[in-house]
Amino acid sequence: MIIKHPDRHLTDKEFYTLIKFFDQVIAKKGFDDGETFSLSHFGLGTEENGTIFNDLFMSAQVLEISVDIEKGYKFDEQVEGAKVEMKEKPEKEQKELLKIIRKVQSGKKIKIEEVAKVSWVWYEVYDHIRFTPSEYEVPKEIEKIYRTEIGKYLDKLINDKLSISRKNYYKFETQKRVLIKLIEDDKKIGLYGNNFIIKEKIDWDCVISKIPDFCLIQTVYALQKLNYLQVLDVWESREYPKDNFDRNSLDLNKEPSRYINVNLILEDIFVDEINNQYKKENPKNVIEKFDAKRGVLKFAGQEVELSKKGKETDAVLLLKTLLKEKTNEWKHNDEILADWGYNDEDQKNVPKNKVYFAGQKVNTAVALKTQIDDFLECNM
Repeated sequence: MIIKHPDRHLTDKEFYTLIKFFDQVIAKKGFDDGETFSLSHFGLGTEENGTIFNDLFMSAQVLEISVDIEKGYKFDEQVEGAKVEMKEKPEKEQKELLKIIRKVQSGKKIKIEEVAKVSWVWYEVYDHIRFTPSEYEVPKEIEKIYRTEIGKYLDKLINDKLSISRKNYYKFETQKRVLIKLIEDDKKIGLYGNNFIIKEKIDWDCVISKIPDFCLIQTVYALQKLNYLQVLDVWESREYPKDNFDRNSLDLNKEPSRYINVNLILEDIFVDEINNQYKKENPKNVIEKFDAKRGVLKFAGQEVELSKKGKETDAVLLLKTLLKEKTNEWKHNDEILADWGYNDEDQKNVPKNKVYFAGQKVNTAVALKTQIDDFLECNM
């Protein structure tokens, strides 16, 4: 068993530790040969290394891995302190602890169980642990056990079968709706297509500040299990505030803001669900009809005139081009002009920002009739 409490709802921080350990130590993703990682690499927020170790202990124990104890700040002082501390232990235990410490001092690797034992007299040992994933041979059956346990946990999350303690979490369907709202509010699909990064501010405990009952990390992994999307990477980033005296510099003496980042690729089935939900919740904001011959767009219960007497204006041509697309992916100027009949040579002589101004004419006409701004996303 690699999850201590498989029937209890994990925090995103706890789940991150499990999934990061799996990706890099077991699945061997995202590192260079010989690269080492400290415990903090597997944690989020301000989690202490001792807590991260406890969360990983069962997994590392199953793998029977050994780690390096890297010398660093106050290393020798800490070792001597541990030797003093262990004199309070029974003689047999003293001998065992001394043997472990001598291995550390000689630069030898120690087993994960030995780290746990020596930590009782040397708590700071957690800060010196270094994992080297490229050195670990993980049997296929162990990898299967790990995948199975995580899969079973996600099944319980999806079916709302996990017990909770200390705080509430949204049911899974609500978690999914919150994720969809984040995607919609930032116009992710329209701007970036199906591949983008969600970035949300978190507090010291890895809780999204504005939606504390939402679990971003667990939700995206659950949706990956349902084949709605692919999770390419999850990581934490920090941003320091600007220096009050020099706005071009950062004030490294102040506490940074923390963010959780998730890189996703949405599958078409999820994009369709997002679009359908938007249409259901915003029926007035859905294009009802576009009469290209008359140059009239029916939108938000209004008829928006884009040309006089059916004249084929750039605004009409632009909408005709965009409405041919079945997706919301970004269309570039050269693609649009090509659809209007301009070849590569012709495009050299087209007035600058021709497509942009066509988009602005559409937006202006729509805004006058519906008070809805930015109907189209336009960049110069």
